[in-house]
Amino acid sequence: MYIVVIGLGEVGRYLLGVMQHEGHDVIAVDRDPAAVAYAEEHFDVATLVGYGASQDILDKAGVANADLVVAVSDHDEVNLIAALAAKQLGADQVIARAQGNEWARWTEGIRYGLLGVDVVINPRVLVGQELGRVARSHGAVDVIDLAEDRIELVQMQMTSRMANKPLAKLQLPPDTLIAAYVRDDELVVPGGADVLLPGDTVYLLGRPESILQAEDMFSTKREARRIAIVGGGVIGQALARQVLPHGAKVTIIERDPKVAEELAAAHPDITVVLGDGTDDQLLKEIEIDHFDLCACVTQEDEVNLMAALIAKRGGVPRTAAIVQRADYGPIYRQLGIDIVLSPRTVASDHVLRFARKSHIHSLHVLEGGDAEVIEITAGFGCGVAGKPLRRLGLPKGTLIAAIVRGEDAVVPRGDDTIQSGDRVIVMATAEARPSIERLFRGRRKG
Repeated sequence: MYIVVIGLGEVGRYLLGVMQHEGHDVIAVDRDPAAVAYAEEHFDVATLVGYGASQDILDKAGVANADLVVAVSDHDEVNLIAALAAKQLGADQVIARAQGNEWARWTEGIRYGLLGVDVVINPRVLVGQELGRVARSHGAVDVIDLAEDRIELVQMQMTSRMANKPLAKLQLPPDTLIAAYVRDDELVVPGGADVLLPGDTVYLLGRPESILQAEDMFSTKREARRIAIVGGGVIGQALARQVLPHGAKVTIIERDPKVAEELAAAHPDITVVLGDGTDDQLLKEIEIDHFDLCACVTQEDEVNLMAALIAKRGGVPRTAAIVQRADYGPIYRQLGIDIVLSPRTVASDHVLRFARKSHIHSLHVLEGGDAEVIEITAGFGCGVAGKPLRRLGLPKGTLIAAIVRGEDAVVPRGDDTIQSGDRVIVMATAEARPSIERLFRGRRKG
């Protein structure tokens, strides 16, 4: 594919690396010569210095012949104008990132066809929604919705009571399974003989009505009923909107007096506290130890880290922090932060789906790219259709995790079959993913 990436911040640079690895023809655009110089030094892509919403720059970038144009600069309006202009100039598909408060309600995370742009994503809203799902879980550190909310993938930390048993002997609830585990920084798609050990990270997959029971086997925690949010911006408000309808009590700590006043006026069902989330005395005054979860979601990584550490020391059982640089996530976890999410990762997942084949409907990258969760359609006459799963001979590092047929979503067993037209959720390591795409690719009818 010929892809134009406008904006070379965290998201743009990450996309360049993935797209280069997958063999796409990419041109990177930014008005900052230093950002372009960095791209030239670290990636094998063409580059262009200039204003991404300029017709002259878009013409030079060749958007008229582009299969995909991705606008992910730090300026929402630039992204929207660049994407719309690229579409008008002939680009096949265009994606724009719009992450400010002004666009939060318009997109509710993701919006198709907004103002003529194929896809507009607000990763901050999407992260807030993901935090909401984590808050409603029983101890998960990440929750991903799949198959239009009919399947959930949750990340849990291993407990000793579930250790040292072959997976085949674990009595998991119906419609759930262990999709993967991580040990010594290596992700493994397991077989029945694999044994979980203390310290492993476990990915559970299943239907939402069953997944909470599976979580209870790995955790003693329950749904967060009292939630403190440090930061009243887009992410904080999106998180509050997710948990309030479920009866949670929400307190937002916001240090900007104007923002705090607007929040209090607009949300009488939220307790708004004016102050600094890294102020130990303030956290004691609001009795932070009585909260079930403290989510630190400002735009400053250092503030999020310090506030989460202070809250943890103050007695909060679960803490969450937003980190702009996703590669810092493991460090945050080593320091004791339970839940670490990155808007960059969320944005990249949505963009990469469009850089893949059309029969892929969603994609989530796990463990920094070691594996992917793919929602893919079984094409007509494809290699997996009509055969029992146990006879498919799937490549190593692959698991058929769920089959969606019509309104039904099932976690399959070995005797189940995939039919042409089914949507299938597949867990695959990075090495196995190309083989999976080939197996699911259909033949032309007739």
